[in-house]
Amino acid sequence: MTLYCTNAKHMIKLTYQLQLATPAFLGDAEQKGVWRTPPFKALIREWWRVAVAKELDYDHRRIKAREKALFGTAADDSREGNQQSRMRLALAHWREGSCKSWPASENRVRHPEVKDRNTGQPRLVGSELYLGYGPLLFQQGSTRLKANAALQAGEDNQLKLVLPDDEQAALARAITLAHWFGTIGGRSRNGWGSLLWQAEGNTPLAELTCSALEKTDCLRALADCLALDWPHAIGHDDRPLVWRSRATFRNWREAIKFLAQTKIAFRTQFDFNTGWNSPRVEPRHVLAYPVTKHSVGQWGNNARLANTLRFKLHHEPDGLRALIYHTPCKPTLPHGKVNLLDTWQRVHRFLDKQTMLARLD
Repeated sequence: MTLYCTNAKHMIKLTYQLQLATPAFLGDAEQKGVWRTPPFKALIREWWRVAVAKELDYDHRRIKAREKALFGTAADDSREGNQQSRMRLALAHWREGSCKSWPASENRVRHPEVKDRNTGQPRLVGSELYLGYGPLLFQQGSTRLKANAALQAGEDNQLKLVLPDDEQAALARAITLAHWFGTIGGRSRNGWGSLLWQAEGNTPLAELTCSALEKTDCLRALADCLALDWPHAIGHDDRPLVWRSRATFRNWREAIKFLAQTKIAFRTQFDFNTGWNSPRVEPRHVLAYPVTKHSVGQWGNNARLANTLRFKLHHEPDGLRALIYHTPCKPTLPHGKVNLLDTWQRVHRFLDKQTMLARLD
């Protein structure tokens, strides 16, 4: 793809080397794993909203208007017709992913709610299947890829961007946030498609620290975050709601096992008082929905509530470090009388007590 712009004097050109820390379920129309530019534009757009939210008083109408002017619109997205994007991007290649089948010897973890039919005791489940269910399936006793291919951990590419000068500051923050927290593809909230950015010939991207995060102006108090129904900030209480594993892991499979164990633990600390077709919403439901064998009658089993507590892996000299962060918001589905603030504070206290996790400093 050739990058071009109509007014080069007012455009900034940037180049980044990209590498995957975990496999990415990034498919095309035929569900083949391939590198494609649309997901990267969507990723930058996602974090751009966070980058400008405070500046625009968290007003979704103002954000939408500025977003449309910068990223453009398609005819089927707007009554006003097409509007060209002011940002250009291109990948060095659009190759198909090299992961054609799922590797054997998946790490297994104990899940207290998955019981053996004969003994009634908790069973072991595949950690990768648990965090990747959908793109990954359980067939004939093992975890398998649903589609033809995925992008493998370690695969890399080069991303070139041409950005309008008047949006440079906001887009720089968005790219930094994408570097710290960004993931791409299916089940990316669970750490799949963890994307690592390295500036090429540009100012190096900042290291993630508490001080650096505060300078982005993208932190907001947990209670205030829960007043809006879209993820617009990294939450904080007295500190950012960001945790990192104290230790690094030799490979992505060990890190995914750790994240699966952590997710199972913080979710199952909430006991259910109801079962299938529940007449009311319980705290566990608002963490993410649906929940196996615990549907809510007014929602049905087709409703979806995405995780707002998200995972990512980072490369460090001695291995991979797991990252857990929270972009809190109010569920878009009816949540009855559930105390959202108390529910999420319980999750945060749980993470604070884990000896293998530490808050960002």
